Amino acid sequence: MVRANKRNEALRIESALLNKIAMLGTEKTAEAVGVDKSQISRWKRDWIPKFSMLLAVLEWGVVDDDMARLARQVAAILTNKKRPAATERSEQIQMEF
Repeated sequence: MVRANKRNEALRIESALLNKIAMLGTEKTAEAVGVDKSQISRWKRDWIPKFSMLLAVLEWGVVDDDMARLARQVAAILTNKKRPAATERSEQIQMEF
């Protein structure tokens, strides 16, 4: 059971890391790290799953604030929330029929 929980946590961490790389872009990530972009592609396949498991075993979670913010924005769009008017109540137009 503990192993399954760690595996699930590792998958969550791996997903967060891959999403961050995707949001930033492979080229920008490679430039920031100081490697070629092909190296980042190899890391995605070979190192990130292993590193994610290591982080899960060490109980070092990855907080993904950008993804949480994006999820809130998508939820607001899907629920079609209207923003409050930027005017005073007396300035709003009233129509009576």
